[in-house]
Amino acid sequence: MKNFIAKRLLFIIIAAIFGYSLALSAESNLLQSRNYTGTYTLVSGDVTLTLTLQQDANNNLTGFLKSSNGNSFTIEGMVSEGVATGVCKGNEGGLYIEAYLDGNELTLSLIEPDSYNMPDYNTAQYLVLNRTIRQAEPAPGSISPVQQFTQSPDRPGQPSAHSGTQAPMTGQAVPRSASGSSTLPPSTQTSKLGNEEAGDELLGYKFRKPATWNHQNEAGYILLGSTTIPGLIIVFPHQSNDIRELISEMHKGLQEEGISLTLTGQVKQQSGTTANAYYQGVVQGEQARGYGIGLLNPNGSGIFILAVSTPDKLGNEIIAAANTICQNTTFFKLRAGDPTLVKHFSGEWAWTNGYRTEWMTFYPDGTYTDQYEAGYSGDFTDGGGNITGNWGASAQDSNRGRWTVQGTKDAGVITVLKSNGDQIRYDYRVYVERGEKFYWEYLFNNYHYRKQKAL
Repeated sequence: MKNFIAKRLLFIIIAAIFGYSLALSAESNLLQSRNYTGTYTLVSGDVTLTLTLQQDANNNLTGFLKSSNGNSFTIEGMVSEGVATGVCKGNEGGLYIEAYLDGNELTLSLIEPDSYNMPDYNTAQYLVLNRTIRQAEPAPGSISPVQQFTQSPDRPGQPSAHSGTQAPMTGQAVPRSASGSSTLPPSTQTSKLGNEEAGDELLGYKFRKPATWNHQNEAGYILLGSTTIPGLIIVFPHQSNDIRELISEMHKGLQEEGISLTLTGQVKQQSGTTANAYYQGVVQGEQARGYGIGLLNPNGSGIFILAVSTPDKLGNEIIAAANTICQNTTFFKLRAGDPTLVKHFSGEWAWTNGYRTEWMTFYPDGTYTDQYEAGYSGDFTDGGGNITGNWGASAQDSNRGRWTVQGTKDAGVITVLKSNGDQIRYDYRVYVERGEKFYWEYLFNNYHYRKQKAL
């Protein structure tokens, strides 16, 4: 389960230590902080730098960097894996930029190009700016999806039995069989979600929610909270293909910065497609316990169901709710889209700018992989400009997940859901030169990709 625990889920679990309503508030704030939209300032002596950024739904980034001494620069770039990269252009030339946002503090790197117009990291200057204006808040009187089921009319910020979009369930209990398992009606055998169901059509699963539990879909995972039971349940994907891989993944527990949840006892295999286990540990100095279920999809991959609370509150009720979700989960075969479009786009696509190359591979069965390689090099010089040595640096990474396509051969949208939960939308359009369309070349979010190999 380790690969999924990005910062957003870490903060959910941290907040779960203190209660469900706080957890959702933390998640809302964290998701907002991952968006670079806002105004940032830095005061140094008599000079004030003001950075204004706008991040759109496709993670494209635009903005301005202005100085109180009159200098002004335009910024263009994109956000990938939480890091912003791009260029900063002014009348006298341009610089490469990289930025990382942590809460309201943004670290901005300004990097001069070398003689080959590549980033020269020897020249990097680092500025730390603070956000002064955030992205727009909901209009007065409007209710966000989070507030709908966390804000009580009686006690603001606390869960209410009458919050959310569901009708009140006062006094309603979950029917149980003699064995104690849920007897809720199973999910219907269609990908369409019913009123009492939650799921992810892109990942090919859905489940019937236990009574008193509301949900919120985020990019790649589902967050559930109860109006009566303390704690949280998070449902998210895994890429294990068989029960051995699943159990091996569950043995790892969760080990990330600020969080350590380790296995207590053994992972118990319940069937050829299901295993469960208990976890305990520390989250930001607070004790926590978890109950996890791994469930395999017969079509490949599957989901984890993780119930988290404080040690004294991880009781039978939240464990039963997690088991109910497992018992009422339905998987359905995924379709990447119109068969003609799927066949057309299936293959390996590549983009490069000279020092960074990215590959995306769309497979006919709806699976997806990507990878990138980046390499930088330069020379060391002395005070007289003489070369005294050289340096080089490289980086690489890869991901996998699923993809769907909607549109035509000329234009449309490809949606990618990575195994770490990140969901990316690629607006595509065919490359046109002198009136001729080249159907093996496309602009994905305005980046020019060429098809290297058909599948």
